[in-house]
Amino acid sequence: MLKTLMIFYILLVLGGAVPPGGSSAAAEGMRTISPCPGCPTMVVVPTGQFVMGDDNGFSENERPATGVDMPRSFALGRTEVTFDDWNRCVEAQACRAVTNDHGWGKGRRPVINITWDDARRYAEWLGRRAGLTCRLPTEAEWEYAARAGTTTAYPWGAELGTGNANCRNCLGGDPHEIYGSRPAASFPPNPWGLHDMAGNVWEWTADCWTPNHAARPEGGACTDRVIKGGSWYYFAPMSRPAARARNGATVWSYNIGFRVLCELR
Repeated sequence: MLKTLMIFYILLVLGGAVPPGGSSAAAEGMRTISPCPGCPTMVVVPTGQFVMGDDNGFSENERPATGVDMPRSFALGRTEVTFDDWNRCVEAQACRAVTNDHGWGKGRRPVINITWDDARRYAEWLGRRAGLTCRLPTEAEWEYAARAGTTTAYPWGAELGTGNANCRNCLGGDPHEIYGSRPAASFPPNPWGLHDMAGNVWEWTADCWTPNHAARPEGGACTDRVIKGGSWYYFAPMSRPAARARNGATVWSYNIGFRVLCELR
């Protein structure tokens, strides 16, 4: 009953059903929800299709480029989960405390040093609060949202430019200088209103690692999970939506955070 009422509330806030297709959503502007008091703001991602991966990309693991349908809309965190967001879960005794911020500060910076299972537990806790099914996005869902209807190397265009993301050579300074994370939403959003899908910190996805897009993700438990988005430490090619990497599911890092997906229907 709670889940039904929450979905009704979300649709009421949005003024009706989510329109199909990326182009209409971009033209109308982003749609956001706050699924519960104190919950992270989420962007409603529309239905549509896209090409996942890049046959001319940085690595063999981005191939083959594969058409994917997204038949259901979903809500995705407007930013990476921050220390402020995480600490609400800690206060509820549903998440472990994370004390190491690497000296960069906490607050609105993305939470770091969390394992895949830590991230999964946070998503489940958020879902209980919101009355929704909340989880980590699949690799395909993540890349679809990061591309936001675009087909260029980066959501903002074919070239890297300057000041579009937080990565090693994205800010116009010495690429050998280490910057660290930045507060959430320090950089412009992509066309669907999602911040920091490129750079800042890598983001956990739900999927087990596969060597390329020809291999189907394994179900259930696995040793390594797919991470997406690049980070402050890596060069720009790893911040492209098509780029992908792997990390041990039990290994945390100052390079890795996450954002949450909540199912809407």
